[in-house]
Amino acid sequence: MKTLRIEPLAPPFLALIVVLLFGAAQYANNLGFFFAFWLSALAVGSLIGLRSRLDRVQAQVRHIDSGFANTTLAVQLELYEAQGLWLSMSPASKDNDLIPPATHITQTSQTITLPPRSRGVHPVGSFRLVTRDHIGLLRAERALSLAGKYWVYPAPQGERPLPVMAHPDTREGQDDFHGLRAYQAGDSPARIHWKSLAKSSPQQPMLRVKQFGSDTSAEPTPHVLNEALLLDLPLEARLSQLAAWILHCEHQGEPYALRLLNRAATPAGLGESHRLHCLRLLAEAT
Repeated sequence: MKTLRIEPLAPPFLALIVVLLFGAAQYANNLGFFFAFWLSALAVGSLIGLRSRLDRVQAQVRHIDSGFANTTLAVQLELYEAQGLWLSMSPASKDNDLIPPATHITQTSQTITLPPRSRGVHPVGSFRLVTRDHIGLLRAERALSLAGKYWVYPAPQGERPLPVMAHPDTREGQDDFHGLRAYQAGDSPARIHWKSLAKSSPQQPMLRVKQFGSDTSAEPTPHVLNEALLLDLPLEARLSQLAAWILHCEHQGEPYALRLLNRAATPAGLGESHRLHCLRLLAEAT
C-alpha cells in the first residue's frame, strides 16, 4: 500500500506558483510564465521519480534478534534498489505521525530497532518505508511485508531456590577394585595400599588408599528444572523463574534439563544451543 502526504512546504510553494502566474498574466511577463511552469514541472518530475524509486525498493530479513521480554531487539535488513534514497524505516505503527529521521542509503545492509514486545513468538510483520521528494513538498509511504519470526523469552526473575542436584549413592562397595587415590585423614588403615608406600621414594613417601565399588561414583546428576514445582505461581511468574534458573545454571556451568507441563522433558545439557532451545520452549509455552 502506497500513500502520498502533503508536507508543510507544499502550500507556500503552490501559492508562489499562483502568484507568478497571476503576475505574469497581469503584466504579460513571459519570464514570470517561465518560472511558474519551470517550478511546476520540477515538482511534478520530482514526484514521479519519487514514486517510481520507492516502488522498486525491496527488502529481506537477514538476521533478527531474539531476546527477553520488555527489551529492545534489532532486525537486520538487506535492501535492494534503495541506494541513493533518503529513507525512514520503522515497524508499522498505528501512529503514522511518528516518523524516524531519514537515512541516506549507501549500503544494502540496514539495522532497525524493534519496540519491546511481550513474551511469545512474533512475526516480523510489516515495515513502513517513507521518503520525500528533493524539494520537500510531498512524502511517499509504502508498507512492506517481511517474512520471518522471532522469540521473546520471559524476563528472568524470581526468588525460588534452584532445585538441588541429585547425587548418586556414595556408599563404598567391597567387591570391585577401581584403583588408588591419595590418603585422606580419616581413611581406614585397612584400605592403605602398603605396597605403593614401599615402592615410593624414601624422601617423598606416597601413601595411597584402595578404592572399591562405588568409591569412584559418577558425577552428580543434572538439575531438573520442573515447572510442576512452581504450580502455586501464575504462568508468567513460573516461566520467569524457569528462565532465571536456566541462566543461573549456564553461569555456574551446571548441566540441566527443562520439564514443562504438557511437554516431554528436554535432554540434560549445557551451552549456547541448549540454552536457546530451552528459552524458546518457554517463549512458546501456553
